[in-house]
Amino acid sequence: MKSNKSFIPKYWLGKDKQKISCKEKINVLNENIHELHEVISDIYDEAVLIGIDEEQLKDVLLNLIKSTKNNLNNV
Repeated sequence: MKSNKSFIPKYWLGKDKQKISCKEKINVLNENIHELHEVISDIYDEAVLIGIDEEQLKDVLLNLIKSTKNNLNNV
């Protein structure tokens, strides 16, 4: 599987556009992104195997990301 390190920025920015400095939180986020990449890769491979149009799948996945909302209150 292709590395997803290129998707991870050199640093994460907070709402105030300042660098997030908590390494533990950054490591958790980066690991979550790595896991998400693995799941998306599995979905993509399975879809291709059953003959799904790759561009349609990409559109669906992008729309899923774009429609994701923050479910946390007061954050």
